[in-house]
Amino acid sequence: MSRDKNTNISFAEKHPKLNVCLGLLIVIAVIVLGMCFLNWFFRYLYKGFSAFISILSNLASRLDAVVIVALITGAVSIVGVIISSIISKIIDYRKNRQEYLAQKREKPYGEFVDMVYKIQQNAKFPDSYSQEQMIEDLLKFSKQITLWGSPTVAKKWVKFRENGANPDAGKENLFLMEQIMNEMRKDLGLKKVKKGNLLGFFINDIKDAFK
Repeated sequence: MSRDKNTNISFAEKHPKLNVCLGLLIVIAVIVLGMCFLNWFFRYLYKGFSAFISILSNLASRLDAVVIVALITGAVSIVGVIISSIISKIIDYRKNRQEYLAQKREKPYGEFVDMVYKIQQNAKFPDSYSQEQMIEDLLKFSKQITLWGSPTVAKKWVKFRENGANPDAGKENLFLMEQIMNEMRKDLGLKKVKKGNLLGFFINDIKDAFK
């Protein structure tokens, strides 16, 4: 008994062009229906928004002017309180952060000043501050500056160490050292002092250095 070979052939295989046309018609229909829905949605949304504005306008026209002013004043007051609260929180955060960093920096900055005075004292009393002690203090200070030193102090400290290997940069290093101490004062909440004033604490002829 023979079987028709066309029995299992799909409609798309039998009529490929017609199938493409039907697909395009379906896509167009979906697009048209979607556009109609969006048009209807936005139309009623606009009507709803207009009705809401109209209700507010009617309500405002019925309210007494004093009530309207009171509402506006209350709204402005609330906004002002919110803004003031935010600004206050920001100021408190910065203040607490500055105090925290100042506490962390106080010890290494103080040790740096101690080291400067030890070096100056060693010039008057040789062997009172050995090379090994100075290297140990320098290493300790560098470790603490790595974490807690401000960017300016860290930058000037690196420059100070680089100049230390140059015998011709002695005078420059003196003023660079003073700049470091001034930046440290700033980090701790103190004002900077004029050039040469800090060096005058342990260098008698500082005025000659300016010349």
